[in-house]
Amino acid sequence: MARPDVLIVEDEKALLNLMATALRREGVEVATATDGAEGIECMRRDKYRVVLLDLMMPRVNGWDVIDWLKEHPERRPYSLIVVSAADRNIFAELDPGIVNAIILKPFDTWELAGYVMRCCEQGKDRRHRRVVGLTP
Repeated sequence: MARPDVLIVEDEKALLNLMATALRREGVEVATATDGAEGIECMRRDKYRVVLLDLMMPRVNGWDVIDWLKEHPERRPYSLIVVSAADRNIFAELDPGIVNAIILKPFDTWELAGYVMRCCEQGKDRRHRRVVGLTP
């Protein structure tokens, strides 16, 4: 099996499976983690082009993962995309040097897959910060 291009870190199993299925349907190799601790372990083992990261998770949350990535810049993906239902005001606290995009829950899985595929195709020098209000 090919090395995964995308890591999804999400504690809601149904949403995790939905995102993984949408990306795999487009031919993207996907790895999954159900919390931040598993996500960090995955990033220690493999390097990903894109990481989709939920902020609000038990045990180790998305904020902790972002802090870990600050301490381990060699493990940062080309694009770190926060996928969250958090209040928009919290997004100002996200470090733009680490977080490249924010996708608001709920979102359209087709649009999510298209956006992630574009991120996989571009290098670090072409990433940009944006808030994506994808809706069903």
